[in-house]
Amino acid sequence: MQMERKRHFVLLMVVWVMAVLPVFSQKDFFGFNEIEVAGETYQLKWSAKMKNGRILEEFVRAKDDLGKYEKKVVFEKSSVGKSVADEVNSDMAKLALMKEQSIVFNFNQLESDQPDEVWLEYTQGNVQGGTPFLLEWNFCRYKNVDGCVVLFRYRQRVYDTKEESFTKKVEKGREAWLSKLTSFPFPDLKEK
Repeated sequence: MQMERKRHFVLLMVVWVMAVLPVFSQKDFFGFNEIEVAGETYQLKWSAKMKNGRILEEFVRAKDDLGKYEKKVVFEKSSVGKSVADEVNSDMAKLALMKEQSIVFNFNQLESDQPDEVWLEYTQGNVQGGTPFLLEWNFCRYKNVDGCVVLFRYRQRVYDTKEESFTKKVEKGREAWLSKLTSFPFPDLKEK
């Protein structure tokens, strides 16, 4: 059963990567190489302009590595003509599929106090041999800006820990994290 879930996860990731292969990579598309979020500074480590009309930039803290990080900030801009509701519904459908495969543990659309935003929260993990290898809490803010959907995603990870310890960490920090992340002002994501 565990091997079957791994195969499903790998197949899902390969399909996703093939659908959005970057046209360009390692470029600062939005005009900032560094950003402060929730009192911490994040540096641009990877970017791509996708074939499907999306621009993606990923930021991690100086002490983190893009391959193995504790915290990551992602900005995504989509100009493919979808609405915020379309993007959220698409992402929730992907999360539902991943939940069936035991990759996503839970997900929830939260009540936004910003009238022009939709918020989504989810936890996911990768379990190897019955032991969680990677557990992750995600918070997403979707917003329509100048006819494009922009997404701010925050990821916080732990490695090689028990799911119970991770759940307690999320429960303890969640309200403070949400307060900081929902008050973070969206940067200007105009392509430079």
